[in-house]
Amino acid sequence: TALHLACATGQPKMVFLLVSRRCELNMQDRECRTPLIKAVQLRQEACATILLQNGADPNIMDFFGRTALHYAVYNEDTSMIEKLLLYGTNIEECSKYKYPPLLLAVSKRKLKMVEVLLKKNANINAIDYLSRSALILAVTLGEKDIVILLQHNIDVFSRDAYGKTAEDYAIEAENRVIFELISEYKRKKYEELSINSNPGKISDSELLLMVLP
Repeated sequence: TALHLACATGQPKMVFLLVSRRCELNMQDRECRTPLIKAVQLRQEACATILLQNGADPNIMDFFGRTALHYAVYNEDTSMIEKLLLYGTNIEECSKYKYPPLLLAVSKRKLKMVEVLLKKNANINAIDYLSRSALILAVTLGEKDIVILLQHNIDVFSRDAYGKTAEDYAIEAENRVIFELISEYKRKKYEELSINSNPGKISDSELLLMVLP
Protein backbone atom coordinates (compact mmCIF):
# COMPACT_ATOMS: atom_id res chain seq x y z
CA THR A 1 0.00 0.00 0.00
CA ALA A 2 0.98 3.66 -0.20
CA LEU A 3 1.45 3.67 3.57
CA HIS A 4 3.81 0.69 3.43
CA LEU A 5 5.85 2.45 0.75
CA ALA A 6 6.01 5.72 2.68
CA CYS A 7 7.21 3.87 5.79
CA ALA A 8 9.73 1.77 3.89
CA THR A 9 11.26 4.81 2.22
CA GLY A 10 11.29 6.99 5.32
CA GLN A 11 8.76 9.68 4.43
CA PRO A 12 7.17 10.79 7.72
CA LYS A 13 5.35 13.74 6.08
CA MET A 14 3.66 11.39 3.64
CA VAL A 15 2.87 8.97 6.47
CA PHE A 16 1.25 11.80 8.41
CA LEU A 17 -0.76 12.85 5.36
CA LEU A 18 -2.01 9.32 4.70
CA VAL A 19 -2.89 8.79 8.35
CA SER A 20 -4.76 12.10 8.49
CA ARG A 21 -6.83 10.90 5.53
CA ARG A 22 -7.83 7.83 7.54
CA CYS A 23 -5.68 5.36 5.65
CA GLU A 24 -5.96 1.82 7.06
CA LEU A 25 -3.15 1.60 9.63
CA ASN A 26 -3.00 -2.16 10.06
CA MET A 27 -3.26 -3.31 6.45
CA GLN A 28 -0.90 -6.25 5.82
CA ASP A 29 1.20 -6.87 2.72
CA ARG A 30 1.94 -10.23 1.09
CA GLU A 31 4.20 -11.17 4.00
CA CYS A 32 1.51 -10.03 6.45
CA ARG A 33 3.65 -7.08 7.51
CA THR A 34 1.87 -3.95 8.65
CA PRO A 35 3.22 -0.47 7.88
CA LEU A 36 4.45 -0.36 11.49
CA ILE A 37 6.41 -3.59 11.13
CA LYS A 38 7.90 -2.27 7.89
CA ALA A 39 8.91 1.01 9.51
CA VAL A 40 10.56 -0.73 12.47
CA GLN A 41 12.24 -3.32 10.27
CA LEU A 42 13.83 -0.58 8.15
CA ARG A 43 14.69 1.66 11.12
CA GLN A 44 12.26 4.44 10.23
CA GLU A 45 11.45 5.53 13.78
CA ALA A 46 9.77 8.81 12.83
CA CYS A 47 7.29 6.94 10.63
CA ALA A 48 6.73 4.28 13.29
CA THR A 49 6.07 6.95 15.90
CA ILE A 50 3.34 8.58 13.81
CA LEU A 51 1.66 5.21 13.34
CA LEU A 52 1.80 4.39 17.06
CA GLN A 53 0.48 7.81 18.04
CA ASN A 54 -2.49 7.26 15.76
CA GLY A 55 -3.43 3.82 17.06
CA ALA A 56 -1.50 1.30 14.95
CA ASP A 57 -1.58 -2.16 16.56
CA PRO A 58 1.98 -3.11 17.64
CA ASN A 59 1.05 -6.73 18.41
CA ILE A 60 0.15 -7.93 14.92
CA MET A 61 2.41 -10.75 13.73
CA ASP A 62 3.70 -11.13 10.19
CA PHE A 63 3.88 -14.33 8.13
CA PHE A 64 7.01 -15.34 10.04
CA GLY A 65 5.39 -14.99 13.47
CA ARG A 66 7.23 -11.80 14.36
CA THR A 67 5.90 -8.53 15.72
CA ALA A 68 7.45 -5.09 15.35
CA LEU A 69 9.23 -5.72 18.66
CA HIS A 70 11.08 -8.71 17.23
CA TYR A 71 12.50 -6.51 14.47
CA ALA A 72 13.46 -3.79 16.94
CA VAL A 73 15.31 -6.40 19.02
CA TYR A 74 17.03 -7.82 15.95
CA ASN A 75 18.12 -4.29 14.95
CA GLU A 76 19.26 -3.60 18.52
CA ASP A 77 17.13 -0.47 18.39
CA THR A 78 16.71 0.43 22.06
CA SER A 79 14.82 3.64 21.35
CA MET A 80 12.27 1.81 19.22
CA ILE A 81 11.87 -0.91 21.83
CA GLU A 82 11.11 1.74 24.46
CA LYS A 83 8.53 3.35 22.19
CA LEU A 84 6.82 0.09 21.25
CA LEU A 85 6.48 -0.91 24.90
CA LEU A 86 5.15 2.55 25.74
CA TYR A 87 2.35 2.00 23.23
CA GLY A 88 1.27 -1.38 24.54
CA THR A 89 3.45 -3.95 22.81
CA ASN A 90 3.21 -7.38 24.43
CA ILE A 91 6.79 -8.17 25.42
CA GLU A 92 6.07 -11.92 25.26
CA GLU A 93 4.20 -12.01 21.94
CA CYS A 94 5.20 -14.63 19.36
CA SER A 95 3.70 -17.38 17.24
CA LYS A 96 3.68 -21.00 18.39
CA TYR A 97 6.87 -21.90 16.53
CA LYS A 98 8.90 -18.74 17.07
CA TYR A 99 10.92 -17.23 19.89
CA PRO A 100 9.54 -14.63 22.29
CA PRO A 101 11.64 -11.43 21.94
CA LEU A 102 13.89 -12.34 24.89
CA LEU A 103 14.76 -15.74 23.43
CA LEU A 104 15.34 -14.12 20.04
CA ALA A 105 17.90 -11.82 21.67
CA VAL A 106 19.60 -14.81 23.31
CA SER A 107 19.60 -16.85 20.09
CA LYS A 108 21.25 -13.96 18.20
CA ARG A 109 23.76 -13.37 21.02
CA LYS A 110 22.52 -9.81 21.50
CA LEU A 111 23.52 -9.35 25.14
CA LYS A 112 22.57 -5.68 25.26
CA MET A 113 19.05 -6.52 24.09
CA VAL A 114 18.78 -9.27 26.70
CA GLU A 115 19.61 -6.69 29.37
CA VAL A 116 17.11 -4.18 27.97
CA LEU A 117 14.26 -6.71 27.84
CA LEU A 118 14.95 -8.02 31.33
CA LYS A 119 14.89 -4.46 32.68
CA LYS A 120 11.48 -4.14 31.02
CA ASN A 121 10.28 -7.21 32.93
CA ALA A 122 10.40 -9.78 30.15
CA ASN A 123 9.63 -13.23 31.53
CA ILE A 124 13.03 -14.71 32.39
CA ASN A 125 11.52 -18.21 32.31
CA ALA A 126 9.76 -17.90 28.95
CA ILE A 127 10.17 -20.97 26.74
CA ASP A 128 10.08 -21.69 23.02
CA TYR A 129 8.21 -24.42 21.14
CA LEU A 130 10.76 -27.00 22.33
CA SER A 131 10.32 -25.85 25.95
CA ARG A 132 13.81 -24.33 25.93
CA SER A 133 14.34 -21.48 28.37
CA ALA A 134 16.70 -18.57 27.75
CA LEU A 135 19.26 -20.34 29.93
CA ILE A 136 19.04 -23.63 28.04
CA LEU A 137 19.30 -21.80 24.73
CA ALA A 138 22.32 -19.82 25.91
CA VAL A 139 24.08 -22.96 27.12
CA THR A 140 23.45 -24.87 23.88
CA LEU A 141 24.99 -21.93 22.02
CA GLY A 142 28.01 -22.02 24.32
CA GLU A 143 27.27 -18.49 25.49
CA LYS A 144 29.43 -17.76 28.54
CA ASP A 145 27.62 -14.53 29.40
CA ILE A 146 24.79 -16.51 30.99
CA VAL A 147 25.63 -14.83 34.28
CA ILE A 148 23.19 -12.05 33.35
CA LEU A 149 20.39 -14.65 33.27
CA LEU A 150 21.47 -16.14 36.58
CA GLN A 151 21.32 -12.68 38.13
CA HIS A 152 17.58 -12.56 37.41
CA ASN A 153 16.52 -15.61 39.40
CA ILE A 154 16.06 -17.90 36.41
CA ASP A 155 14.82 -21.46 36.93
CA VAL A 156 17.93 -23.63 36.49
CA PHE A 157 15.84 -26.80 36.85
CA SER A 158 13.68 -26.09 33.80
CA ARG A 159 13.69 -29.00 31.33
CA ASP A 160 13.16 -28.83 27.59
CA ALA A 161 11.11 -31.16 25.39
CA TYR A 162 13.95 -33.70 25.58
CA GLY A 163 13.94 -33.73 29.37
CA LYS A 164 17.28 -31.94 29.68
CA THR A 165 18.30 -28.99 31.83
CA ALA A 166 20.85 -26.29 31.04
CA GLU A 167 23.28 -28.09 33.31
CA ASP A 168 22.81 -31.32 31.33
CA TYR A 169 23.78 -29.50 28.13
CA ALA A 170 26.82 -27.96 29.79
CA ILE A 171 27.96 -31.43 30.85
CA GLU A 172 27.36 -32.88 27.37
CA ALA A 173 29.37 -30.07 25.79
CA GLU A 174 32.10 -30.46 28.43
CA ASN A 175 31.79 -26.74 29.03
CA ARG A 176 33.34 -26.45 32.47
CA VAL A 177 32.96 -22.67 32.70
CA ILE A 178 29.20 -22.74 32.21
CA PHE A 179 28.80 -25.84 34.38
CA GLU A 180 30.61 -24.13 37.26
CA LEU A 181 28.53 -20.96 36.88
CA ILE A 182 25.32 -22.95 37.18
CA SER A 183 26.68 -25.04 40.07
CA GLU A 184 27.72 -21.90 41.95
CA TYR A 185 24.29 -20.39 41.38
CA LYS A 186 22.62 -23.51 42.80
CA ARG A 187 24.98 -23.48 45.80
CA LYS A 188 24.12 -19.87 46.61
CA LYS A 189 20.41 -20.58 46.26
CA TYR A 190 20.73 -23.51 48.63
CA GLU A 191 22.49 -21.29 51.18
CA GLU A 192 19.74 -18.68 50.90
CA LEU A 193 17.07 -21.33 51.40
CA SER A 194 18.92 -22.74 54.40
CA ILE A 195 19.10 -19.33 56.06
CA ASN A 196 15.48 -18.44 55.39
CA SER A 197 13.84 -21.78 56.14
CA ASN A 198 12.61 -22.93 59.54
CA PRO A 199 15.22 -24.77 61.62
CA GLY A 200 14.95 -28.51 61.22
CA LYS A 201 12.50 -28.25 58.32
CA ILE A 202 13.59 -29.03 54.77
CA SER A 203 11.49 -27.46 52.05
CA ASP A 204 10.74 -29.07 48.69
CA SER A 205 13.06 -26.57 47.00
CA GLU A 206 15.92 -27.42 49.36
CA LEU A 207 15.40 -31.11 48.83
CA LEU A 208 15.49 -30.60 45.07
CA LEU A 209 18.72 -28.64 45.31
CA MET A 210 20.34 -31.38 47.40
CA VAL A 211 19.39 -34.34 45.24
CA LEU A 212 20.07 -32.84 41.83
CA PRO A 213 23.68 -32.67 40.56
